[in-house]
Amino acid sequence: MNVSLVAERYATALFDLALEQKAVEEIYQDSLLISETCDNSKDLRLLLNSPIVNSGKKLTILQEIFAAKVHPVTMTYMNIMVRKNREKFIPLIALQVVDLYNEFKNILIVHFKSPILPDAVTTQQVMDLMKQYTKSEIELKPEIDASLIGGFVLSWKDKQYDASIRREIEDLRSTIAKVNLYKKKLQ
Repeated sequence: MNVSLVAERYATALFDLALEQKAVEEIYQDSLLISETCDNSKDLRLLLNSPIVNSGKKLTILQEIFAAKVHPVTMTYMNIMVRKNREKFIPLIALQVVDLYNEFKNILIVHFKSPILPDAVTTQQVMDLMKQYTKSEIELKPEIDASLIGGFVLSWKDKQYDASIRREIEDLRSTIAKVNLYKKKLQ
């Protein structure tokens, strides 16, 4: 079975439960915490993926780490995941819950790549333009990419707007490559 499909199904079930329990914000914050903790701890990721460590030990460790910090619904859900031997999906499920929350709140994550960090005015202009274009609340994530030379690249969901000098140069190269510099003279 497709890993992302499994994560999506479990995340949807958890998010629906959060809606039912009126704990959407808490479950969202828990998902951010779980995702960040798993990203920052290679040992935790290895533990969750290990077929050697038994489920009881994994559950004990997860309770030690998260029990005091997360909502009881989240902890119960992680317990169920471990009992069903699906603990390796916990980080992916957390990411998917964050995506579901953003969709629920109509928040769009937009990645803004440029050779330098944008100033406040540019950031606001981009956010206003994207808000007008997408009809969503915008969360802009600026990133530095020196290979762009100049300009910027916006990416969100499965879309991308590339206004970089690097792309202009690549387009120019491909145009020049298509030009036939040798023309045979006909007699």
